[in-house]
Amino acid sequence: WPASVRLTGFPLYDASEPHEVNRNFEQFLTDGDPPIVFTPGTANQHARTFFAAGADATARLGRRAIFLTGYPDHLPQPLPAHVRHEAYIPFSQVLPRCAAIVHHGGIGTCAQGLAAGIPQLVMPMGFDQPDNATRLARLGVAGWVTPGKFTGKRVAVALKKLLGLPGVLEACDRWRQRIAAEQPLQRTCEIIEEVAERELR
Repeated sequence: WPASVRLTGFPLYDASEPHEVNRNFEQFLTDGDPPIVFTPGTANQHARTFFAAGADATARLGRRAIFLTGYPDHLPQPLPAHVRHEAYIPFSQVLPRCAAIVHHGGIGTCAQGLAAGIPQLVMPMGFDQPDNATRLARLGVAGWVTPGKFTGKRVAVALKKLLGLPGVLEACDRWRQRIAAEQPLQRTCEIIEEVAERELR
């Protein structure tokens, strides 16, 4: 990267203010073990196999799940009892109370998973997603399964491995603490002001 590039942190805004956790969802979060979140990405309109694999995997593991999508016709019908569907959840409020997140590898979701300090399983499909998945794996916080191999059995095996390795949880906590210590908005504003001051001179 050019010498002038400055990395100041992730933009983690998730509209949590107008989207508070409702009472029923709060009850779900507190009524059992931390669930596993499955989200194929906001714009993904072809996620039936993703959610079918998620339902199968979590049933195999005996874990609860949250399926996050604005397209409920993608969900298994009927929805298994251990699964709850939500069209939207504020990640900053919910992910720290979850066991893991399974997602498409979008940079915003990757960042929220890191900030929450939970393991991530990625099904990268295109664009920056394979690179993001590789980088998360290098950080020790994630694994990934390609779309063609994304079956309930393989997802269950990958999740069991991620949730069972102390090193993964330690890495998740380490990066969570690092992100929590950063002040990206303040640092960004400081850099902008420094540049403006130099220009004025």
